[in-house]
Amino acid sequence: VAHLPATLELAVSASAVSVVVGVALGVLSAVHRNKPIDIAARIVALFGISMPTFWSGILLILVFSVSLGWFPAMGSDGWKTLVLPALTLGLLGAGFIVRMVRNSMLEVLGEPFVTTLRAKGLAERDVLYRHALRNALIPAVTMMGLLAGEMLAGTVVIETVFSRQGIGRIVSDAIMAKDLPVVQGVVLFTAIVYVVVNALVDISYAYIDPRVRRLQN
Repeated sequence: VAHLPATLELAVSASAVSVVVGVALGVLSAVHRNKPIDIAARIVALFGISMPTFWSGILLILVFSVSLGWFPAMGSDGWKTLVLPALTLGLLGAGFIVRMVRNSMLEVLGEPFVTTLRAKGLAERDVLYRHALRNALIPAVTMMGLLAGEMLAGTVVIETVFSRQGIGRIVSDAIMAKDLPVVQGVVLFTAIVYVVVNALVDISYAYIDPRVRRLQN
């Protein structure tokens, strides 16, 4: 229990990085389709999905800790020790969200209602962010809920690489010591969090898309 706040702090921070980076790059990629910013966003998504977290974590340590000295390479004291682990874990989720948001935005931008809004003279910013993005967020929010379990599971590797004290580090040590009750307890806790987060995601659909609210009524 004493190590739980550090793990939740890491998981929440990584989720925030995933959402902010993923949604921003996904929207820019869809709006500027086949342009340099679209190509760059897809490359970031490809690296985020393909690169193992332990390898990307080591690369970030080499660049931002060893070479530049901006952030500490290990520990769990203060916000500076949280930056590199959160980026490492967050970029993994961001890769999936970029692809999901891009595909959803491209599909929505081709819908007739978008053409109608533009024909009526609505500002392009309002078309994109008030209408198109809101409709495109449903699949992305579903992906965010699925990534909640990925964030918690990923803390096992991240906390080991960055020598952070947390639930993930405890699981890693328990696996090495073959302490099955500890491993089972953490797996059960992760499953409960996963169920709760996905229940909240289902509830959020009604607030994101009014059509869902009308169907419920």
